[in-house]
Amino acid sequence: MVKTNKQHSIGVILLSMTAIFWGAGFVLNAELLKETFFKTPALLNAFRFVFATLCLLAVFNKKIRFNKQVLLYGGLGGVVLFVAFLLQATGQKYTTPSHSGFFTASYVMFVPFIAWIAYKKRPSWISFIGVAVAIAGLIVLNFDNDDMGFKNIWLGDVLTVSSAVLFAIQIFWTDFSLKRKKIDFVQMTFWQVAVAAVLFVVYSAIFEGKHYSSMTFDLSYCWWRLLIVIFGGTAFAYYSQTYAQIHLAATETSLILACESPIGAFLSMILLIESFSWQTVIGGGLVVVAVILVEVIPGIVNRRKQLNVTTDNASTTDGTEDTTESASESDTDELT
Repeated sequence: MVKTNKQHSIGVILLSMTAIFWGAGFVLNAELLKETFFKTPALLNAFRFVFATLCLLAVFNKKIRFNKQVLLYGGLGGVVLFVAFLLQATGQKYTTPSHSGFFTASYVMFVPFIAWIAYKKRPSWISFIGVAVAIAGLIVLNFDNDDMGFKNIWLGDVLTVSSAVLFAIQIFWTDFSLKRKKIDFVQMTFWQVAVAAVLFVVYSAIFEGKHYSSMTFDLSYCWWRLLIVIFGGTAFAYYSQTYAQIHLAATETSLILACESPIGAFLSMILLIESFSWQTVIGGGLVVVAVILVEVIPGIVNRRKQLNVTTDNASTTDGTEDTTESASESDTDELT
């Protein structure tokens, strides 16, 4: 039990740090796209994933394997990750960091519906209410918004929501692969990041190569921003997420990661990248409420049901059997 609790605590700490890195990433990516990579968003992600791959390879080189199974599960996750980040980066060119943060975090809402498609298990009615609340948040965030032009912001938000759907698929695929013991978390982390890196390099070379010569790269401006998004927001973040999906419940994981959106909005306003707006607070708040409705409340209800079932079963067993079973469980916990 001690080891399990320790792993749980480590998972919570790692995920909390990931939420901070990802929240800051919305601001840093917006700055990098505006100043250097506006015409080459895929190149920015190529930098992120290539150097993150090298970092993971340096740390886990003795644990990395190359076979059909790890390529299948990790590679497919990497393809989804590539498309998700491509849509997100393109959307960030047209919308604000706070919008990008709120709508990227909405991936939490889509996971139950993806599970519905995969496992034929219908989400609760609360999930449908959550989607309606999220749509209301989208409308509030975009209503009469003149910061960058309504059409541009709307396009950016739609692209970001599309990326959120793909992030949800990636999370579901990672959870499926790990829980079914198809691949371990180190292989899953490395191959997802590595495959995404290769795809970004190829995509950028083909579709953005013509813009390379016109880029102005200010190293003094970019270097520390790139370091944070590469090592903190990519290598560390995806290792932490994959590790946490083994040791934490999905509800806990989703709730902690959802904190990235208010962190991103708060930093954006503190750094004066965008002005304070009640529209942003209310609209973003609705998105956060939607996340809670879809992911947190059903998790609490399910835990209570399981607790009631456990209590009922315990009340029908003999005291001696109860003690024996508890001792057996304790021994198992110590071994794990």
